[in-house]
Amino acid sequence: MADGQVWRLVSSVFLHSGFVHLALNMLSLYFLGSFVETAFGRGRFLALYLLSGLSGGIAYLYFGDFTGPAVGASGAIFGLLGGILGYSLRRGTFSWQNPLIRQLLILLAINVYIGLSIENVSNTAHMGGLAGGLLFGYLVAPTVYSQKVGRALSPVLIVLAVEALLLGLWFFVGFG
Repeated sequence: MADGQVWRLVSSVFLHSGFVHLALNMLSLYFLGSFVETAFGRGRFLALYLLSGLSGGIAYLYFGDFTGPAVGASGAIFGLLGGILGYSLRRGTFSWQNPLIRQLLILLAINVYIGLSIENVSNTAHMGGLAGGLLFGYLVAPTVYSQKVGRALSPVLIVLAVEALLLGLWFFVGFG
């Protein structure tokens, strides 16, 4: 990244460190992703997935330990979870009494625990993806049923602008 290879922030989401890593991410993506795609629609799902993966990469740039390669889809998958949580916050349905939210929070807690228990897992990227997803879900909530292209694109553009700002700061303020 310090050499200007910005594409690595997105391409790393599609790389994995072995078959088990790939299988676990694909299993998570199958179950959580199919739910999110149904709730948000294909275009918003794709935007959420890619923006969350980018958010995870940016978090790793700022807070990662850089002791090994950072690859995998889990930052983007955490972002899918964050998207649903952000959406529910904006819609006023975020409550422990909501069985879906309760299950997602338990799933989040289990995955954070697993991430803290296993070496070479980047919880930094996971939390970055979660944060990007939360922001996207919060912003997208009023637009989910809108057919207007401008209204549907505004959450994407806002999150992308925040990510571009953070990348610019990283490159130009001296982090890189």
